[in-house]
Amino acid sequence: MQDSRPTDAAAPDAGAEADAGAGRRDLAAAGIAELRALGERVTPARRAVLRVLAETSEHLCVDDVLARADVIVPGLHRTTVYRAVETLGDLGLVTHVHPDHGPAVYHLDPSLTGSSHLHVRCRRCGEISDVPADLLDGVADRLARQIGFQLQPDHAALTGLCRACAAADPADDPR
Repeated sequence: MQDSRPTDAAAPDAGAEADAGAGRRDLAAAGIAELRALGERVTPARRAVLRVLAETSEHLCVDDVLARADVIVPGLHRTTVYRAVETLGDLGLVTHVHPDHGPAVYHLDPSLTGSSHLHVRCRRCGEISDVPADLLDGVADRLARQIGFQLQPDHAALTGLCRACAAADPADDPR
């Protein structure tokens, strides 16, 4: 699954890359520490899934997680990765999002990253982008006031067209 996050025009220096790598390892270590604090087993599959998700800003489906985790723990079975992702989700360490089409995608939970966000997905190219977590606060407040509905916008991706696809030929719209 493709992912788009804002990037700086200039390439980061080696020191910045090392700091980012250390930060990602810290996220995986924090997840492992939380498993232990909860009295849960730290299996090779759970460790690999946490590491895979900590090492990327992408939103990965289980097959993507499996492909990357297999490099860390060769021979992992798809079912084992599904169970690990499901358990880590139940424990609040991994979050899944449902795009409008295709499989659920996963990333580390905001309790580990310290940063929550919502998702938008382009109907045409499939790109998933992060948007500010408070983007729909006004809508959520209005729904709660008017009809008592408690919106949970972090579980599904809003759909539309990304900037590049919106600028392309409207006759190519995949509706």
